[in-house]
Amino acid sequence: MPLSKEVLGVKASIPEVHDSNEWARVPPIGKTLEGFYRTELFKLVKENKIKSAAFKPKGSIKTGIRLIHIPSLREYIAKHSTATCE
Repeated sequence: MPLSKEVLGVKASIPEVHDSNEWARVPPIGKTLEGFYRTELFKLVKENKIKSAAFKPKGSIKTGIRLIHIPSLREYIAKHSTATCE
């Protein structure tokens, strides 16, 4: 039976699938990522406040994929948190 307890313990500590993603695509117009619209995300990337990665075809200026580093975005949010828990 100890094996069952180990399995349950491990399962309980596994985060939700959407919480385990380290990277996410910039959302389409009108949608948000962690509460931020794409314009705000691009501004944070430009100001080096969050991490991102861009994948573009060679020689292309505008087309490609931009990924946002979710842990850095959540750290940015946490730095601006003023709520206290009791």
